[in-house]
Amino acid sequence: MFTWKRLSWVLSIFATVLATLHFSNAPQVSAQIKPAMVRSVDEPTRVPYLVSAKPNCPFGNDCFISGTTVPAGKRLRITRIEGALLGQAGDTFAALHIDTDRNPVAIFPTPVFNGFFYGTVVGFSHDVDYYYEAGQTPVLEIGCSAVNTISTDSRNKLTLIGYITDTTP
Repeated sequence: MFTWKRLSWVLSIFATVLATLHFSNAPQVSAQIKPAMVRSVDEPTRVPYLVSAKPNCPFGNDCFISGTTVPAGKRLRITRIEGALLGQAGDTFAALHIDTDRNPVAIFPTPVFNGFFYGTVVGFSHDVDYYYEAGQTPVLEIGCSAVNTISTDSRNKLTLIGYITDTTP
């Protein structure tokens, strides 16, 4: 039930709290907090890197593309690998290598799925984070069991994505 006595008590408590906060010795916070400026050291020298091509298939169950060899004084960072293979009969794997297709640094399963009017397909897109130093070459491989073969459709494509930076200050 509403009474003037209750209202006066509530208002007096509220006024006391406000007066206490106003006249207290708490330091006033008036300085703005500014975020620290952060700068990526290699950003000014980044050069985008993209190699995308129809894979070379020397064997029926193994295909690959080779990137460009990293020049002296540079470092290559691969950040993504992608691929699309049409008319694929069975599950495959994708592997990122150094220099040859026998030095894997990352391997991913790439299962086959129904691509409707494309038939059975393999498609993948994986984030990776791997560095190649001067003189090294990235290689992206797609492979499958010896029972199956990689289709040689002209629309098949493997892709390496990243950037090149200077290693000298």
